[in-house]
Amino acid sequence: MAKTDAERKQAQRERNKHLRMQRMELNLAWGERELIASNAEARGFTDQTEYLVRLVLDDADRIERDRSRNKENDRRGAS
Repeated sequence: MAKTDAERKQAQRERNKHLRMQRMELNLAWGERELIASNAEARGFTDQTEYLVRLVLDDADRIERDRSRNKENDRRGAS
């Protein structure tokens, strides 16, 4: 038997709670909003939230790589 809209919504709330999801609001100028929409589409994202999350995760990876390189360079300089 198919779930009702209310049952689907409740299941989504429970998943979000389990994942500790929180709502975030951004105040963006029209041009910034349009840029996000067009870039997300160009990258093949249908969900702009997923696009923004990917940007944040990619940036975190770059920061970690930069830190690792800096530590390696510091060790080489100390030798």
